[in-house]
Parts: sequence; structure tokens; C-alpha cells
Amino acid sequence: MSEWLAHFFHAFADQAGTWFVGIVLAIFGLFPARLVEKIRFALNRADARAKYYEEMAIDISHFVFIIDRLVKVSFGSTWARDDDKSGIAQEYNEVMNTLSRKEYVYRSWVRRFWDRKTAIAFDLTMDRIKAVDQLLILINEDGEQKDHLQELDAAFRDLRQAACDLLTIPV
Repeated sequence: MSEWLAHFFHAFADQAGTWFVGIVLAIFGLFPARLVEKIRFALNRADARAKYYEEMAIDISHFVFIIDRLVKVSFGSTWARDDDKSGIAQEYNEVMNTLSRKEYVYRSWVRRFWDRKTAIAFDLTMDRIKAVDQLLILINEDGEQKDHLQELDAAFRDLRQAACDLLTIPV
């Protein structure tokens, strides 16, 4: 009997790899649609994440750029013509409207596709954007621009830092 048992274990050991591969293929054969769907979902999520990040980053970068133009050209130079200042103001208005219109869409993307650290950085960036906007409204309504330009410069520095922190977080 021990010879028979030894022969059985030897035969089993010789064919164990074949049986293992067969079992694995059978398991994958039972659930191919589910496996393919999970892989497709993961790839679509990664693609959407990159697309949404790029769109948000472009809009925030555009806002930072136009504020830089406002601070340096509209308020900080004597050479800019009224046409230049008007063009910058119009572009600022368009960018601010875009950010305001998409704010809650961005919030949903950040919470859905990224971690809590990114959500906090986004909230801070949006707070800085709104602070700059409020100062610009105040400057345009108030006749005392000089008093508020230093505040605007400080708020712009804070905005640049917040945007940099948000957009350089590894995603």
C-alpha cells in the first residue's frame, strides 16, 4: 500500500501545476464579464480624473494669470492704455464667471476623485479667489484705490501660494 500511496503523491505532484492553471482559468471563465467591467471602470475613472484635473488646473491658472495682469498692468503701470485695461478687465470678468459657475462641479470632482488633503487645498484656493474678487470689487467701487492695492497685492500672494499648493499635490 505504501508503494501505491507514493505513486499517487508522485503523480499528483507531477500534475499539480496543470491542475492549478486549469482551475484558475475555470474561475476566470466564470466571471469574465465582471472582471472586464471592473478593469474598464478603473480605466475610465483614471481617464476622467486626469481630464477633470486638467480642466480645473487650466481655469485656476488662468485666473491667477489674469490677476497678475490686473495687478501689474492695470493698477501697477502708467504705460497701459485704457483699451489694454479694458481688455484685461473683460477677461477677468469672463474667468471669474467661469470659476463661479463651475465651483460646485469642481468641488464634486475633488471629493470624488481625490483625497481630503486635495479637497482642503481646493477649498482654500477658492476662498483666496473670492477674497481677491471682493477686493477688486471694493477697489472699483471705492475712490481710494491706493489704500486697497496693498491688500490686493497681499491677497494675490496668498492666492498664488494656495493655487500652487493645490495644483502641485500629486494626484
